[in-house]
Amino acid sequence: MVERTKAEGIEEFEGKVKEVSIEKSTIADEEVEQYHVSIEPINTDLLKKSKTGMFHEWIKIPSTATSNTVPEGSVLDRFIQELEILNSEVKKIETHTEVLNFLKNKTFLFKKKKLGKAYAGHEAKEYWIPVKSLD
Repeated sequence: MVERTKAEGIEEFEGKVKEVSIEKSTIADEEVEQYHVSIEPINTDLLKKSKTGMFHEWIKIPSTATSNTVPEGSVLDRFIQELEILNSEVKKIETHTEVLNFLKNKTFLFKKKKLGKAYAGHEAKEYWIPVKSLD
């Protein structure tokens, strides 16, 4: 069997969240909603690594979520938990849309972190997580 090696890439970057939107995505012929977070890197050398001049993250909104609830252990739940660690004020926000919009126009240090779960031999997916506020 051919061995696979992890792609080497950026481990962290500083960036400003420019936009947070909800988009429809098709996964295995199932239409799901997801948050699309667009992040503009501060280091212009990183722009060469991006076709759009931005870094992007997509966070699925579970079908069982309501405006002010998320399933425990979901990627969205874990992402919100990371934001609560970053800034305790996030705990006072009532809806997940408002939590994600809290990021807009703020600058952070972003690092990759596994939020999902491993399944069927596939590793858990990594997401860009804001770990330090730079504003």
